[in-house]
Amino acid sequence: MLTQEFKTLIENKIIEPFPLNLQAIEMKIEKADRLFNFAYKNLSGLGMGDEDIVYSNIYDSIRLNCEAILLINGYRARTSGEGHHYIVINAAAILLDGQLSNEFHRFQQMRKKRNRIEYGDFMGISETELRQAYTDAGVLLRKVKELHSLLAGQNILQI
Repeated sequence: MLTQEFKTLIENKIIEPFPLNLQAIEMKIEKADRLFNFAYKNLSGLGMGDEDIVYSNIYDSIRLNCEAILLINGYRARTSGEGHHYIVINAAAILLDGQLSNEFHRFQQMRKKRNRIEYGDFMGISETELRQAYTDAGVLLRKVKELHSLLAGQNILQI
């Protein structure tokens, strides 16, 4: 059952129904997994000046997993422009109905920081912050793989 908050996203044409496509979901998850694994391989090289690259890869893994959550539920964000990342993360959090709420709060903080990195107002990333982002991304990735497994195994549309 959809919450009123999610229904409002649909009514405002921010989120739209999208046909179930297991291949599209799997592509999102596979790419998210590759980015997550790339980050893991590069966490050992912290202090070499590549923290922003590792952070961006972790963030992109999170964003792709959030897109997969929408697809698993038969939706996608309508826009690919400004605000897209916020919408995708927020809609995924709504669909998970309170699960991983602390992680989703940090994901939105990551989104803001990643924008600053991407658009020139770079702020340093601490090792603690980077490792927390990696841990949170791993929690989300496992959740998305679990949801995908349920969907693929039982052919259900809603979580």
